[in-house]
Formats: sequence, C-alpha cells, structure tokens
Amino acid sequence: MTNANSDPRRRSIFVVLLLWGVALSYGFADWGIYRAGILLHGDQWRMYLHGGIQAPFQYRIGSWVIVDGLQRAFHMRPYDTLTLIDVVCLVVALWLLLRLPANGNGLEERLPPRKFLLALAVLFFAEYYLTWGHWFQSPETLPSILFVTVSMVLVYGDIVSNRTLACILLIAFSGLQGFFRADVAVVLHGGFFLTIVLNRKISAPLGRARQAIVSLVAAVAAGCVQLYLMFVRFPHARYGPEGAIQIVANFRPGMWLTMLLTFFPYFVFLGLLIGKRIRLDGPQTMLLVASVLYLALWAIAGQLDETRIFLPFAFALIPATAAAWAGFLSEKDFDPGASAT
Repeated sequence: MTNANSDPRRRSIFVVLLLWGVALSYGFADWGIYRAGILLHGDQWRMYLHGGIQAPFQYRIGSWVIVDGLQRAFHMRPYDTLTLIDVVCLVVALWLLLRLPANGNGLEERLPPRKFLLALAVLFFAEYYLTWGHWFQSPETLPSILFVTVSMVLVYGDIVSNRTLACILLIAFSGLQGFFRADVAVVLHGGFFLTIVLNRKISAPLGRARQAIVSLVAAVAAGCVQLYLMFVRFPHARYGPEGAIQIVANFRPGMWLTMLLTFFPYFVFLGLLIGKRIRLDGPQTMLLVASVLYLALWAIAGQLDETRIFLPFAFALIPATAAAWAGFLSEKDFDPGASAT
C-alpha cells in the first residue's frame, strides 16, 4: 500500500534534482569560460579589488571579494569559485521562482496537472533565458538574478512571514547587491517606490506605506554603496572611449535583433498586458514597472546585445510570463494576477 505522503516527497526530490541538473549544466559551460579567462589573464582579476579595471566593471567587486576570500582560506582556484557562486545562485533562484505567485498562488498550490504544466513552462522559459547568460559572460549576472528573485519573495511575505524581518532583509540585500550591480537594486526598488506612490490602487503584501519606505531606503542603500565605490574606493576608474552613454551604438539593427530574440517571451508578455489579456497583482505590477525602467536605462547606458544585463528582471517575471502564455494559448483562466479562490 502506497504512503499518501510519498508522492509529494518524491515530487519534491525530483524537483530538487531537476533544479540541480539545470544549474550544473549551466555551471559546466560557466567553468570553461571562467577557466579560459583566468588562465589567459592570470592574476589580473585582482585588479577588480585594487583598481585598474575600466568603469563600470571596476565597481562590481562582489564576486571577486568572495573569490579572494576562498582562495586565501581554502586555496580555491578563482574559476572554481566563480562557477560555484553561479551554480548556488541559480539553484536557489530557480527554487524560489517556483514559489513565486503565478496566478494568485505559488506553483506548489496548484492542482497537480496544471501545476505540473506551469512548472514546466517556468523551467522552459528559465532555460531559454539562461541560454543567453553566457553571451558576454559576467560574474555578477547570476547573483543579480538571485537578488531580484529573493526580493520578490520577500515582498510577497510568504517565506518570511514576519514583516519587520522581511523589510530588514530587503534593505540588507539591496545594500549587498550594491557590490555586484548597484543599478539593479536602485532601479528595482525605485520602480517599487514609484508604483506605490503613483498608483493608489496597487496592493502591497507588506503594506503600502511600509513598502514605499523600505524601497526608498533600499534604493538609497544600494546607491550609497555605488557612490562609495566610485568616489572613495576607486576614484580613478574611468569609462572607456565609448563613454557611459550607448544610445548611438544601440541604433545598429543587430543590437535590437539580439535583444528582441533574447527577450521574446517578455515582449509577448508585455503585448498581452497592453492588450488587456492578463491582469497582474500588486508585486507583479511593481516588478513590471521596475523592469520597464531598467529597460530604458539599459537602452541608454548599456549595449543592447549584452542581453545578460536585463536577465535579472526578465527572470523574476518568468512565473507571470508563463501563466500569461498558458492563459493565452489555452484560452483558460491563467491570469497571472488573479486572486486565489
């Protein structure tokens, strides 16, 4: 006789193994790229910690601090550490992604057939986006993906039910993200803050006033870290001859084609939203606003063919994207923001 609890346990084990399989397959290619770069340039990676790297890469020292610490403590090779960071960040991000609401409930709350199909859709879109993660490989990409995903989970208040603790963690993680990519944290929480202030109909699980204050403080925390890195730690870092503004370079058709191909699921999602085919809940709306703001910043200050830049926002929107696609294709109620019944 089969134990009633065995099926959920087996499914949980299967999901964990699947997530590790996805992360390790990504890490396998990661390791080769990182190893080739380290072997080619030797100890030049230490310039990230001591100066000599072109801005803005000079300011993204988070992963390199970890690399330096593990090398000193355990003699780990830099490319092994960078791969480990990416694999761990990806496993946790994927696990949290399956817990983010896609239709008012986390995927684990759905009926088994619908839950299974939607979970597969989430993993499919994750794999699709991750294919582009090695395009202009960068150590801060996966930590930034994890940061945005963790932030969304904390905003929903499901895993961390204590609101005060969730708020503290949101601010702390934002400050920490400042050492990886401060712009991601500033725009994410800036988008949250603007959505709450400008749209009085938006609901926030942590409370509207609390969310607005926390997001403002979190954005300032990440911004202060960026200012410290720019003016105190690395005051001599300079941008290359192309400068910080990339608008002219982004007019090339190849730039737009790469961006549209990479984020095709995201742009279809936007189209469904504009066409009023889907509805979003409060946190999803806040994330969407932040993603649009970051998309504009990316078009101005980043090259559009470096699609890894936008991955953290597109990745965190995968549950809503998957539900929107499922609802559109099946013509059933898969509205990403519909309330649970």
